[in-house]
Formats: sequence, C-alpha cells, structure tokens
Amino acid sequence: MKRIQDIPAFWRRRSLKFWLATGMLMSLAPIYLSAVTGYLLYRGTIIQPLLEVASAQRNILHPLQSVQLSLWDVSESVVDFVTDGEPRLRTAYQEEASQINASLENLATAMDGQGFNVANLDEARNQWQELSSLSGTILAGEGLHGNATVSAQVHEFESLIDRLAHQLETIRDAVSIRSDRAHEQVLSRLALLEYLALGGLVVSIIGAVMGVVLINRSLVNSMNQLVDGSMRFSSGDREHQIEVQIPCELVNVANAFNQMTQRIREQENSLRSMAITDGLTGLYNRREFDRLLADEVKRSERSGGSFSLIIGDIDHFKTFNDRYGHQTGDEVLCAVGQALADNLREVDKACRFGGEEFVVILPDCNAEAARQAAERARDAIASKVFQLDGKLTAIVTMSFGVATSPGNGNTPETLLKRADMALYQAKGHGRNRVMTAV
Repeated sequence: MKRIQDIPAFWRRRSLKFWLATGMLMSLAPIYLSAVTGYLLYRGTIIQPLLEVASAQRNILHPLQSVQLSLWDVSESVVDFVTDGEPRLRTAYQEEASQINASLENLATAMDGQGFNVANLDEARNQWQELSSLSGTILAGEGLHGNATVSAQVHEFESLIDRLAHQLETIRDAVSIRSDRAHEQVLSRLALLEYLALGGLVVSIIGAVMGVVLINRSLVNSMNQLVDGSMRFSSGDREHQIEVQIPCELVNVANAFNQMTQRIREQENSLRSMAITDGLTGLYNRREFDRLLADEVKRSERSGGSFSLIIGDIDHFKTFNDRYGHQTGDEVLCAVGQALADNLREVDKACRFGGEEFVVILPDCNAEAARQAAERARDAIASKVFQLDGKLTAIVTMSFGVATSPGNGNTPETLLKRADMALYQAKGHGRNRVMTAV
C-alpha cells in the first residue's frame, strides 16, 4: 500500500466533498446504470411489444367486430323482407352491405400490414360475394313467405351466413394465436430481464436493491394483469376489467383494452337481445318462445308441477289492416303486446307467435288461473279505444285458447295443438272470448 506522501499532490488537494461525491458516484453508478438499462430493456422488449400487440389487435378486431355485427343486421333485413316484404328493408340491406364491404377492406389492410395470412380472409370475402349475390336474388322478389323457392333460398342464405360467421371466427382465432405467441415472447424476455436485474442488484446498496425490486415487481404485476386480461378476453370472459396503475404506457393500454371490451360487451348484449325479442312489440320472438316452452316442459317434469299456455289471436285483424293500413295495424300489435305484458305476473312470459298471434307461458299455473289471466287480458284489450288519425276511433277484440300441462299434454307440440284447438273454438263461438282445452 502506498504511503500518503507517495500519492500525487493533485489527489491530496482534493476536499472531503470531492471524495464523498466520488464515493457516492462510484456507489450509485451501478444503480443508475441498472435503472437506465432496465428501463430501456423493459420498454424495448416488453412495453413496446405489448403496445404493438394491442394496436394490432385493435386495428384488426375493430373491423372484424364491425363485419360480424353488420352480418347479423344483413340476416335480419333479408329474413324480415321475406316475412314482411317491406321495400325499406332493401335500402337497409344496401347500407349494411356497404358497411360490410368497407369493413372487409379495412380488415384486409390491417391484416396485410401485420403480416397475417389472408387466405382465410379471401375465403370470407368470396363467401360474402356469394352471400351478396343470393341476397340480391331474394330481395329482388316480393317476399312471398311460404313460397317453396323463397324458402329454399332463405335456407341457403342462412347456411351461407353460418359459414361466413364461422370463417370470421377462424380469423379471430388467428389473431388470438398471434397475440398468445407475442405474450409468450414477452414473458420469456421478462424472465431473462429479471436475471439481469438481479445481477445489477447484487452490486448495489441494500436500499437501492429494495427500490429496484419494488419497481420491478410493480411492472411485472402490471404486465401480468395485461396478459391475464388478454387471455381471459380470448377465452370469452367479457366482464373482467384490467386494473393497472403504473407505468403510464401500460395504463393507456389497459384503458384502451377495457374500453374495447366494454363496447364489445354492449354490442353482444344488444345483439343477444335482438336475437330473442320481436322487433315490433318488444316481446319474446317465436324462436325464443320455442326454447322457453321446451325448458318449461322439462322443468315441470322434474318438479311434478303444472303450467299453462295461452294462445291469443286478434279478431278480424286482416280486415282491420285492409281498412286502416299496416302502420295502424302495427300500432295495434304494439298496444296488444303491452296490454298482455301489463296483465301478467313477472314470471309469465309473453311472446309474439307470428302475425297477429300471441302466446303466453305461465309457470306454476293451473287451468282456472290461466283462464282468469286470459280473461283479464281479453277485457283490457276489448275496453281499449284506439285513436285513428285523431278523428276516428276503433275497438279491437281478441280470442284466446288455454291449455294446461300435464292435463292437456306433456310435450310442446301437444300443448300448442290443444291450445290452438281451444282458440279455434273461441273463434267459432263468436270471438272475443276465452276457451279452455278439455
């Protein structure tokens, strides 16, 4: 070891502050180096890739979601046209088809820009062209619900819709696979960075080590939440919310992701509601009625209880429509639907069966209670005075048939048949009355 007089004069003239500053600098340099290096590595290998993955998902999933939602609207427009023959549905179809074409173009641009294999998208576009051609053929007709040719075309149309929807789900799966791979790469790099950070912490002071560990764990937790949220989303969990507090880049990613899932959840709920309700009256539609009736039959078989079914038909509705017009007829249908809903229990389920026919499922309800419920509905409808054009008034009546399980049958088909027979008896006995199946 050198003696003090052997140290050059320059170093001997240095003050205590200098040595303290030099010692602190030498002590803190590894910390600063570790912090700067760690931040750059985190940003370059974890944060930035996550941002890029989120951006790619948003650019692809948004037009893909738009196509899927518009596809349901197209299906509804074509099927409603076949049922109602409304010319306005042609215009609605054209607007929805234009939206799908634009979204497919945006989707193609986004997928090509991200290096995706567009073979599935090309197949989806070909299927859409085939679907558009068939839709044009159907919409060029007059609707004619029940015509064999039209029915065959509608059946083919629905088959093409299912195929295209499946193809779009294949594209969504490809995006999810790419996302999963990116997340796996990020996690792999994260594991390597943790070892590098540990090496830097060894040469740092204990207090600095604790601070770095705290920050490191905070970042890992935030990134794990993003990865977990992405995985839950890809598996179908739409309710999970990602909560990230630091760093701000990941906060922005989490907020954007939450907003996206919120919009998707709202759109899915809206689509689900549209799928089970009648667009005019707001009651359950025929498809949902079939499901509800089948479920109620199974429930009553398990419990050994009874339930009832009411079928109602507006008297002389075709004559009413011919006299006052379809718009007024639609108003009457809405009013009748509301009157039915207002005179039922919360557990009862009112549905529009088709045209001017309505059905009601009454759980845990015997024949007499069902007859009374039908009488209340009949009386409420018969006592309502409809205002027409502010000058004329009209009164609408309704006939009802009631069937009860298990007395009148224990299958959906049998109950419907018995209730329908009771309805025809009510019609045959002068209408505006309730008849119970025997």
